[in-house]
Amino acid sequence: KSALNPEGSKQYYEKTGLPAGTTRDYEDGYEVVNVPAKFRDEDSLRARIVLKDSMDKTCIKGFTNIPTLNPMQSTVFKTAFKSQENLLICAPTGAGKTNVAMLTVLAHFRDKGVIKNEDDPYAAYANVGSSEFESGKKVIYIAPMKALAQEVVEKFGKRLKPLKLKVAELTGDMQLTKA
Repeated sequence: KSALNPEGSKQYYEKTGLPAGTTRDYEDGYEVVNVPAKFRDEDSLRARIVLKDSMDKTCIKGFTNIPTLNPMQSTVFKTAFKSQENLLICAPTGAGKTNVAMLTVLAHFRDKGVIKNEDDPYAAYANVGSSEFESGKKVIYIAPMKALAQEVVEKFGKRLKPLKLKVAELTGDMQLTKA
């Protein structure tokens, strides 16, 4: 239970310890503490979104061979794909942040009429006659390292090719041109 902090302040604290099942081994000059993995209740995870049921026929081409989103991606799907809200995704390596970025890229190009929405035939005419340099025709993906930028360009290039979208890399050591 809670108790007053020994110094007499009005801050409360609960005495916590290591989880049940923790073992300690004392070696010469150090201690090894083995903490058991936390039980993961699969029922408490968000249901995985099935892409063929949630995306239009055109945008799903960016997710070929990916039938469902993982729980993290499923959690942000509505905001990433069905709204124009800003997102900040903080997740470990391998959690699927690149797929979330792909959702936002596809949604942006769909909403701007750059890629045809087969479910809404009139949406394709939203930007007829506009040049590729006009608003909404480009997306910028910022990566902290050149190697990661190259990896994302390769991944996005393959996935956006069926939609006839071009992906290019631009780093600080390149010259800008209109071509």
